[in-house]
Amino acid sequence: MAALQKIRSKGVLLVTVIAVALFLFVAGDLFRGLESLFQQSSQQIGEVGGKSVSIQDYQKMTDDLQTYYEIVQQKSSFSEEEMNRIKDEAWQTYIQQQLIQEQCEELGLAVSDEEISDVVKSGYSQMLQVPVFINQQTGRYDYSIVNKFLTEYKKLKDAGTQVPDEYEKIYKYYLFAQRQIRDQLLAQKYQVLLSQSFLSNPVEAKLTFDSRADESDLLLAAIPASSVKDDDVQVTDEEIKAKYNEDKEQYKQFVETRDIKVIDVQVVASDADKKAAEAEMKDAADKLAAATNNTIAGNVVRQATSLIPYSDVYKTKDAFPSMISENLDSTAVGSVKAASFDPMTNTYYTYKLLGKTTMADSVLFRQIGVIGKDEADIAKKADSIMTALKGGAQFKDIAKKYNQTGDSTWLATSQFQNATLDADNALFINTIYGMSANESKLLKLENGATVVLQVMKTANPVTKYNVASIVKELKFSDETYSQEYNKFSSFIASNTTLEQVEANAAKNGYTVRPIDDVTATAHGIANIRATRDALKWVFDEAKVGDLSQLYECGSNDHLLLVALTGINPEGYRSADKLKDELTEEVKADKKIQKILDSAKNVKSIADAQKMKDVVVDTVKHVSFSAPTFIAATGASEPIISAVAAKTAKGAFAGPVKGKKGVYMFQVIDKTKTSEKFDAKSEQASLAMTNFRNASSAIINTLYLKANVKDKRYKFF
Repeated sequence: MAALQKIRSKGVLLVTVIAVALFLFVAGDLFRGLESLFQQSSQQIGEVGGKSVSIQDYQKMTDDLQTYYEIVQQKSSFSEEEMNRIKDEAWQTYIQQQLIQEQCEELGLAVSDEEISDVVKSGYSQMLQVPVFINQQTGRYDYSIVNKFLTEYKKLKDAGTQVPDEYEKIYKYYLFAQRQIRDQLLAQKYQVLLSQSFLSNPVEAKLTFDSRADESDLLLAAIPASSVKDDDVQVTDEEIKAKYNEDKEQYKQFVETRDIKVIDVQVVASDADKKAAEAEMKDAADKLAAATNNTIAGNVVRQATSLIPYSDVYKTKDAFPSMISENLDSTAVGSVKAASFDPMTNTYYTYKLLGKTTMADSVLFRQIGVIGKDEADIAKKADSIMTALKGGAQFKDIAKKYNQTGDSTWLATSQFQNATLDADNALFINTIYGMSANESKLLKLENGATVVLQVMKTANPVTKYNVASIVKELKFSDETYSQEYNKFSSFIASNTTLEQVEANAAKNGYTVRPIDDVTATAHGIANIRATRDALKWVFDEAKVGDLSQLYECGSNDHLLLVALTGINPEGYRSADKLKDELTEEVKADKKIQKILDSAKNVKSIADAQKMKDVVVDTVKHVSFSAPTFIAATGASEPIISAVAAKTAKGAFAGPVKGKKGVYMFQVIDKTKTSEKFDAKSEQASLAMTNFRNASSAIINTLYLKANVKDKRYKFF
């Protein structure tokens, strides 16, 4: 009873404890849910039509497209600029696919697996026109190659065998190609449906044809707006505001942008750096001159870490930079070019011409790799092959005996002259290029391999050169970089506001540069590499007036300071930001009006010729379908084309207000082109033109409707 009474006395406290415990239990789930949502949100790189795009999905899009370019261009790495283009293309492709897919779902348009299969079999898609699916004999897409690959891939998978990386790469691409083909077919269906919605008629066709076929020759008098001095016209704030309201729709922007100011310091080599580089290159040139053979010369090049590696083979001029290639013919064999500097490439260079000869540019050859139990067995088989060939045996028959195809291959100089070749590769190439047509030779390489070579044809004899060249970029030293860094860092520390930076920049040797309308979709700032962190600061952290930290960027050769000066939200740009532009437009309008007022009594071309600052010229073949370019004002003026079309031969027209001046003219002739009217063809052309114009507008409208959000800059 005492215990029960105690519990009763503590009833309020107990209820409170239980309530808190229940809240914490429920809140724990709530917080975990919110944490999960936050994590998901933090992994979103954008949004299209209300659908979020995760960083993982976007990375896969980019990887797939990168694989496509690796296969098409047959390369395994890309520069930063190339990767940025691939990322942008992947994003834009995804957006367009989403826009069209949504429309097609509403319209009931779809693509069947059978349609995709038909395209894969026929090869009617650019996605299939890649080297791995091309028949090397015909140079065309071959479905049997695709089918064979898929069969082999499935066998390896079913057998649980390790699938080669190259197979996995091709299979990954094949799946990507199928998805792209589906999207392409769907887009084509949508485009066809749209195209059938645009028609023309005989009346429109005839009017359009006449607007193109009817031409006028004019004697034209032009008075440029620039002939009126700026001081002769005054612009008020009310006029600027009126002009802004008149053209307001032109000033609508659909993404938020930032205005910034930057100081970009590019670190360059100092005088001390240049002297050190000159001394190093002179020493290298001396060592080249002292080299008694090609091997020693090659070692000198390697020790100098030249940008152009040495290979002991003959190459065409194309293999060398212009400052070397343009001097090869005037260089004696065995001589060395004195160390020189090329400002166009910012490099020091020297070279030694080791040899010069005329030889084939391309060689058709075939080979048999000799394999045996040991060296003695290999030597025996090699001698047997050479004896058989000398006795008239067919090369392919011998190759087949050793389980090889013996197929012939063309080797062109361009295939190897820009590559780094080891001693065996150089020996192999020199051997082939040193052989005559129909000659066979036994070659033993340093790695122990033995091959029998046969040259079938040689083609295109050209002059070739064996050159040991040392080319080195002029770079700044660590000491130079540290000096620039410390100087700029000290400047930033002493100038902590934008006002101070702008006031003191010039006297410290720096230039403050304004950059307006920076977008988050840019891959950096001021076209400098590796400035993504600065871009993120501008869009995620900075407030107007803030100064950034000092960023080390570029190719480790730029120092950057950024200030945020303005935020331009989505919507109409402010009149204040456009004031200078609007002022010039209003000023131009008032200049033209001033000329119009002075020309209001002009009734003939003779009167027009008497006016001040007038330029008279003959303008021919003026048609309503195209704006007329006026050399005197440097402008295309559609108004002249329109007025001339309705002015009779011999009649005078004007003054006419144009975009860049005032015009008066007399029609001196009316002619028709030799083109014949074809109503059916004209209607079809008009319908297609209308469709193209509308199609672009439709895609833009869908894009705006989708409310696309691009946050890729946070991650990439």
